Amino acid sequence: EIGTACVVSDGGNLLFSSSHQQRCEEREGFLNFSEEVELPGQRLTFIVSVDPERYFVEVQETEKRIYRFILPSVALFVLLIIGIFTTRFTNQIRQLVYKAEHMGGEGSSFVSSGAGNELLTLEEAMDYSANLIERNRASLNAFNQELEQQVETRTAELTKASQAKDEFLASMSHELRTPLTSIIGNSEFLIDGGLGGGAECDQKEASQVLRAIQSAGHNQLALVNDILDMSKIESGKFTIDEAPYNLAALLADLQSMLSVRVQDAGLKWIVTQNNQESRLLMGDASRIAQILINLVSNAIKFTDTGCITVTTRVADGKLKFRVEDEGIGMSPEVMSRLFTRFEQADSSIGRRFGGSGLGLFISINLAELMGGEIDVSSEEGVGSVFELMIPYQPSDIFVRDQQEDANESLLDEQLSGHILIAEDTPELQLLERRILESVGLTVTAVVDGQQAVDQVNQNHFDLILMDMQMPVMDGIEATRTLRQQGHTLPIIALTANVMQKHRDAFNEAGCDGFLGKPIDKTELRRELKQHLLQRQEKIVEPPSQAEEEVDDELMAIFREGVVESRDKLTEAFSNKVWSDVRAVAHRVKGSAVSFGYPELSQMAEALQFAIDEERVDEVPALTKVLLTEFDRVLS
Repeated sequence: EIGTACVVSDGGNLLFSSSHQQRCEEREGFLNFSEEVELPGQRLTFIVSVDPERYFVEVQETEKRIYRFILPSVALFVLLIIGIFTTRFTNQIRQLVYKAEHMGGEGSSFVSSGAGNELLTLEEAMDYSANLIERNRASLNAFNQELEQQVETRTAELTKASQAKDEFLASMSHELRTPLTSIIGNSEFLIDGGLGGGAECDQKEASQVLRAIQSAGHNQLALVNDILDMSKIESGKFTIDEAPYNLAALLADLQSMLSVRVQDAGLKWIVTQNNQESRLLMGDASRIAQILINLVSNAIKFTDTGCITVTTRVADGKLKFRVEDEGIGMSPEVMSRLFTRFEQADSSIGRRFGGSGLGLFISINLAELMGGEIDVSSEEGVGSVFELMIPYQPSDIFVRDQQEDANESLLDEQLSGHILIAEDTPELQLLERRILESVGLTVTAVVDGQQAVDQVNQNHFDLILMDMQMPVMDGIEATRTLRQQGHTLPIIALTANVMQKHRDAFNEAGCDGFLGKPIDKTELRRELKQHLLQRQEKIVEPPSQAEEEVDDELMAIFREGVVESRDKLTEAFSNKVWSDVRAVAHRVKGSAVSFGYPELSQMAEALQFAIDEERVDEVPALTKVLLTEFDRVLS
């Protein structure tokens, strides 16, 4: 044993002992510990004696046992912690190495020589990255310098463009004011009656003044058209309208339009068609002519003496128009910016020759929209050659044998018929009336679409000239209303809105033709001739021998039938008995055409068709139209 323990009462009695001894006392040579404890009613003394040698041996043995158990556990724990932190540290190093290796992007050429040594690899990667950053900094500086140079160049270009635009605006102001000055001045001259002191001008002088006004007006219109074309090109809204055209007629028109200008400039003028076409070609003839007019006009402008030639040929699937002059020519620097808007060779060109600088810009864009191009070659002091090349597209339609001149001469013949003009502008209404009356037509004029509808329902007309923008009811709504009522007479749209989307809207409403403002007298007369002669061919067919023998008795029977049909139609419509209305319309449709009243037949057919299609809402208007036509036939 390593010691003893006992408990003694305050009377000296042994209460407890851990050994066989009967006494409890401190032992000599032992470590003795005593403690008195007060309890209720008595005092106890605890005495512990320990053998020092045996106690410390036991403690050491216990410590050894503890160390043998704890130290391996602690060591294992420490190794685990070290492993965790080592792994995390190594992973971070590897991530740094990876990022350093790929700082140069996909094209990075870094290769480490420290395989398995992350710290060495990291050092190499950081060196590589430092070099890469330095190279990138140098590249960035070079790029910044290049960018600054581009900015300076672009700034210079913008400054130049701004100057060109300013010059264009100044030129445009001049180009706009010049014809206006001529128009206003010469108009005032005519209004005042002549030169000085109120003396009236003679017929020859008045004719010269009017020609000057007309020329200024055409110049003004050409300039406005150029501005509008440029706007449509830049907005991407310009469209090409392809249709069959006669190449020979196009060249003849070009020669006719520009011959006077060529002669006035003292130049020679040759137009040659090397490719004779038996078929019409597909393309936008008006835009082709516009390009050629621009090219020839420039040739006239920049040629003092010599000859201007226009030739055509077909090669490599292209139709080629060659315009050659013997003018002042151009340098390569001028040709490089020839097709830029607002540009001319220099500002002195505008002052010397005039012009807006838009013609060639519009021409090259038109050519590209048609799938073509314009090639140019020039030599200063020798002349210039412009060649328009567009796709060669023959159509299936053969060229008519008759000469265009013969067709044009028909425009001068007198016409007959009753025309309704719907126009809200008094001066245009007066102009249109004069043109129509000059070719033998009877004219009635109204100022809005509602009046036009009312007039057609009350009177007979052979054709309507319908302005599309009017108060109360515009031209589109009026046209739709007339078509819904069953009227089939031709309606020609008059408008300043010449874009294709507007023309499509007019056609959809029911218009048969289109004339842009300002009105071209030749085009107006061509439209009148086309529609009036077609209508007269339908209505006034040459009578056959049998028709000439129709006597008064048969006509009287027909007129009695018309009266009966009118009365029955009125009664059936009042009672809303649509089957009876249809029966009357069907009977009139067949009989009217036999007695030479095709329009009455068409109106009856429209009414019958509306009932068959159950479009009852249209029946009242169509019935009213048919009743009005009954009255006209009987009058």
